[in-house]
Amino acid sequence: MGTSTSSNGGRAGSPFDPEWLAPDETAPSNPDSETQSDPAKDNGEGASDSDSPVAGENVIAPDRRFGPARSQMGSYLKNGNRDNLRGAIRSMVSKGMGGASRAASTMRSTAKGAGALGQFLEAARDGKDPRVTDWVARCRAANLSASDLALEVLKEVISGTGSIDEESLRDAGTNALGKLYENHPNVDIFDLTDAQIAEVIGLTIANQICQRIDMQLGQTYEKLKHDPAQIQERRTDIKEWVWAEVRVTLEEKKASHTDPKNLAQSVLQSALQVFAE
Repeated sequence: MGTSTSSNGGRAGSPFDPEWLAPDETAPSNPDSETQSDPAKDNGEGASDSDSPVAGENVIAPDRRFGPARSQMGSYLKNGNRDNLRGAIRSMVSKGMGGASRAASTMRSTAKGAGALGQFLEAARDGKDPRVTDWVARCRAANLSASDLALEVLKEVISGTGSIDEESLRDAGTNALGKLYENHPNVDIFDLTDAQIAEVIGLTIANQICQRIDMQLGQTYEKLKHDPAQIQERRTDIKEWVWAEVRVTLEEKKASHTDPKNLAQSVLQSALQVFAE
């Protein structure tokens, strides 16, 4: 699920947001109420409403905040029970990441990148931006393969400073376009429908959530001595489950959010709320 490696996140005295994350200059707007963890569901270790910090304040996180999530993930890896998977992701978002609103703030580059990708694909189709139109013409003339074309699109959309966020986004977006080609083999990437652009946005967000699972809970894969084929089977199941949940949210939101950037932000926030429930 992407190229992210597991993290030792959750060390005593560490903040919720990693040091390399760019400051959030605008606090996330979320019209829905914050969903916090149920202590009973997190083995008595969940964060209550009163304990949860406000999104946008990079305060010190509680010790061993990913412990319950990793425990549930270990059970899922052994038995394949999606109840354990749901419990792991619920705890990861609600306790490990400080709740859905804080998680959306931490993952703000996901919404920004997915929205920018959708906006670029829209501009490529509509032909109203001369710069994008010229770039599309050069790509068509180069007669690139589908995979190379996807890479070129992501290089154009996501700037090349080499940050962790940008590398992760490029990987998520490239995989999203690859999945689009898989679902629609004859698609013209520069002439996508609104529904197909929304699908790319949703797939990018789902891929980023999977990368976050790898980063925060990946230690469980490494520590438990499972058959590699079984681990891969579980990871494929996780990816399918995450996309199914994100797709439901996407279908609910896309009719009322026609702007790609607004759609991406709304889908990410709402999906994280669902995962935290």
